[in-house]
Amino acid sequence: MKKNFYMILILCLTVLSWRMPAAAKLYLAEPVLVTQPSYAGMRFYVYKPYNMPKDWYATFDGYPVVKNKDGVWVYGTYAGPNLVPTHYVVGSVVPSAAGLSPYANPVQISSMSSLPQLETQVMPTVARPPAQSTYMPDWLFNGRFMALGRWKDSVDRIGVLHRLNVPVAWSGNYPRVVYAWDGDSWYQMLAREGERPADVLKNNLYTLTRQARHNGFSWYEADIPVLSQQAGQWGYYWMGEVMPTR
Repeated sequence: MKKNFYMILILCLTVLSWRMPAAAKLYLAEPVLVTQPSYAGMRFYVYKPYNMPKDWYATFDGYPVVKNKDGVWVYGTYAGPNLVPTHYVVGSVVPSAAGLSPYANPVQISSMSSLPQLETQVMPTVARPPAQSTYMPDWLFNGRFMALGRWKDSVDRIGVLHRLNVPVAWSGNYPRVVYAWDGDSWYQMLAREGERPADVLKNNLYTLTRQARHNGFSWYEADIPVLSQQAGQWGYYWMGEVMPTR
């Protein structure tokens, strides 16, 4: 009699587990605080949903992220049923504005709302170009600007310098050279040993400001999504707004 009772109990628990909502067993592990090497001092929480693919995690607001071969955390997107890495570095964009889809519904992790949220870098609003049905920046047709896409030996990421609003590009966390578009050409800034891109930009900020003003270079808010998409086509990471060292 007792044996039959336990068999019935096990059967009932099995049926209940099949009917249990996914939200009720979303996370099997505690949140983990990780470091984003692309931005000095940046840290954020990730979680491991129970059914997420190997090496993938979710951010506090539910977007899939993965740490790539370069040690950089990037957002993921869907290719059919599969998650694939994007060129958007975590912290460079507001994921919803970049057209990315969350993996987990934020309501499902509302009980963790006491944890600090990821601070994303958002480009400032600058002057808008004249209204057009499809905006095509001049630099898309500038051979000197577009040559950057062929420099894969010395560039793997691109962004826009804070406040000055000029595109900048480099390779790795400790590059040998950092490039900045001054409106006429890619200005090269050599890095000393151990310098990060933010250090190089700080040391050259005055020169970059003078060159951009001298060349009459203008950067528009509408250029940002175009450049971020171009970065993906080149195979470069999109860094968003790049802050020089204070």
